Amino acid sequence: MKHNLLLVLMFLIRVWAYAQDIEVKKFELMAKDQTAASSPRKDINGMVCGLVKVQLKEPGAEFEGNVMGEVQFTGDEYLVYLPNGTKRLGIKHPDYLPTTIVFADYGTKKIISSTTYELKVKTNKKQAKVDNSKKGIAVFNIKPSNAMLLIDGQIADGSSGVYTLSLPYGTHYYTVKLKDFSINNQSIQIDKTAKNINVDLTEFFAKVDVSCQTEDADILINSEQKGVGKWGGMMIPGKYTIEAQKDGCHSQSRQVELKDNETIKVEFTALKTITGSLRVDYEPAGADILLNGKKVGVTPLYIKELPVGDYHLEIWKEYYVKEFATVKIAEDQEWKETGKLKLTQFGELIVNAGKDDDPYAIAMYYRIGSTVGYRGKHNACVKDTFHISLDPVKAVSWYKKILSDRGELNSDVASNILGPCYPSETDDAKLSFCTLKHEIDELDGEGKYEQQVIMWSYYPYAALAWHYFYGIGCEKNIEEAKKYMRWACTEEGEYWYPAYIKMIKDMGLDNELKYNPKLNPDFIYE
Repeated sequence: MKHNLLLVLMFLIRVWAYAQDIEVKKFELMAKDQTAASSPRKDINGMVCGLVKVQLKEPGAEFEGNVMGEVQFTGDEYLVYLPNGTKRLGIKHPDYLPTTIVFADYGTKKIISSTTYELKVKTNKKQAKVDNSKKGIAVFNIKPSNAMLLIDGQIADGSSGVYTLSLPYGTHYYTVKLKDFSINNQSIQIDKTAKNINVDLTEFFAKVDVSCQTEDADILINSEQKGVGKWGGMMIPGKYTIEAQKDGCHSQSRQVELKDNETIKVEFTALKTITGSLRVDYEPAGADILLNGKKVGVTPLYIKELPVGDYHLEIWKEYYVKEFATVKIAEDQEWKETGKLKLTQFGELIVNAGKDDDPYAIAMYYRIGSTVGYRGKHNACVKDTFHISLDPVKAVSWYKKILSDRGELNSDVASNILGPCYPSETDDAKLSFCTLKHEIDELDGEGKYEQQVIMWSYYPYAALAWHYFYGIGCEKNIEEAKKYMRWACTEEGEYWYPAYIKMIKDMGLDNELKYNPKLNPDFIYE
């Protein structure tokens, strides 16, 4: 009898049910902890994340928000990597009620890249005082319908967002949660009056779409690059500065404040180029002007709107020494370059041909790339001829001019100089090729290296290679061209005519055949 009475009394008295809670004790910057920088993890835009060390010893915790990568549990703490600018973090655990930590509530506005933070939490039990002898009805209507409802830490049964629950009288704690939405934690008092609870979760993130009409402009949010030309994604609510930037252009920016479940579009017009001007007044007129290796005109030249920045300027005309300069274009300012190009020594030969200098030296240079082997003061390949290329056709034209000036164009002298192909080959290109081919065929490939050493400058293997490679005066034949180019070098693959440099590079032989001016003891090189 007493035993049954005790059971009834125990049934009627109010008992305690427990719903455990997570309490934040401290969130602070760890200035001396370099873990975030020494063991970095990058976000989707390649920027180093910040690191939050969550002091929670119970395994099984999960973290909601903009978490980057897998969370590591060490046994004493969780290592949670968050992108620069993150402002909150959600924690959920099967044994505790979920909670969301807003960093600003603890003196930190947002997570900073490459910085380590410590989050200390304490697990508590919230007492839900209930009377199991009586029950009441609670109807929960939840949106979105796929959100989860927990009552006193236990998952409730329901469908399509509607939960009709019979709960003991007293205080209960409920949580409604869904990924990417803010967590709703509340308490409810159950009694004889039926309760209707409507919960409409707010999306945790705002959606942002940014575009710029300048397709290669950088899109930055709070100084962090997000994309090029356009970017779209989910962001934590808060205040942001969104910018479109490009070197050499005026940037554009917008100040925005994002709210939960908000979608905004930020559209930038084409960025305006920042320009200055350039004036080049150089003699002689008609000299080529190149900026960063690209021809932009001839002297004299004025460019009104040139994007700001540093440029490598080259001014060049055939037979003149090339001039170089660094141009610094500043906004709304004019940069001026003036001067006069100096004739090269070879250029002086051109200007004075038939006067003080012998024009045969010019023809010799175009034919074999040097005046070496010819008489007088031209008996060397000088430094300022480096930019003059091999051109056997020009050599033939010069020989014809010389013979014509001397009245010998139809004499035996012309046949000796222009070879047995003359005058049957009237086209200079074909005549040049025919003459060279005849000379080299006479050698028949025998003793080419010995002949080359003895009379290097008179056996124009490179000139024939020039014809074959560029297909001038003959059918193009790359392999023949390379063969004769190799013949023009020593057995070690070395050459000393600077006129060969361009052709060897065009052929792709610059790793095989090496320029060595020291091969010629008479070579003048400064």
